[in-house]
Amino acid sequence: MPGEPTRSLYDCPQWYDIVHQAGTAAEVTHLERINREFGTGGRDWLEPACGTGRFLRVLARRGYRVVGYDQSQTMLDYARRRLAPPARLARVVEGDMATFVRPRFFDFAFNLINTFRHIHAAAQARAHLDCIARSLRPGGVYVLGIDLVDYDDPQAGEEVWTASRGSCKVRHIMFSVPPDRTTRRERIINHLIVDRPSGRECSQSHYDLRSYDLGQWLDLLDSSELECAASFDFAWQPIVITGFTRDVNLVLKHRCEPTRRGSH
Repeated sequence: MPGEPTRSLYDCPQWYDIVHQAGTAAEVTHLERINREFGTGGRDWLEPACGTGRFLRVLARRGYRVVGYDQSQTMLDYARRRLAPPARLARVVEGDMATFVRPRFFDFAFNLINTFRHIHAAAQARAHLDCIARSLRPGGVYVLGIDLVDYDDPQAGEEVWTASRGSCKVRHIMFSVPPDRTTRRERIINHLIVDRPSGRECSQSHYDLRSYDLGQWLDLLDSSELECAASFDFAWQPIVITGFTRDVNLVLKHRCEPTRRGSH
């Protein structure tokens, strides 16, 4: 789509919310199960980089006390508008993944769909894990969704999906460029095609994610205050992580804390 205007997906919160809304309630149900089986079962939850607040809305309707933070004021403004009327249980604040801490305040935290990989610097990634560890109550867990890579078997990726809300239809085409082992950057290219009664609007933008193979991820985790208590694929089926694992949801806990079911 050469020659089209460049507009970041994150500058279009309504479009972002529409294309990611499907399946949100089901994801929350899986997270509730993880909280019961591996965590405290408590109802004070945290979502780093909460974006448009789609998870917060579902959690507030289910009676959870939840805090979300993000560094995008555009996303936060949209999230606040969409949180009404259950906003008494859900709050969004401005914050950064490498610095946000509420000591021993939360029973459960979660960060899905590779949001963690927006942190590019190793020191900041470690700082994020330590901030989460400090924010969790004893027995609390952190569910982190991450895609691992194999630098020796690079594959370009493409995902296409369409979602609608009312009279607005959004088609999202996402390309991923194989990551570079030296820079550890994976380029994500987004194309959006939005159809409304007023006409069609298109945009394209890109961003980079930090890449991790299994060894790089384990090195980072070993340097933190957290350890892996369980692992699941993106369909929430338990798996054993190997060098062939790509998409994984990790259940992380404070080191040396017992788990209710043990590791997978």
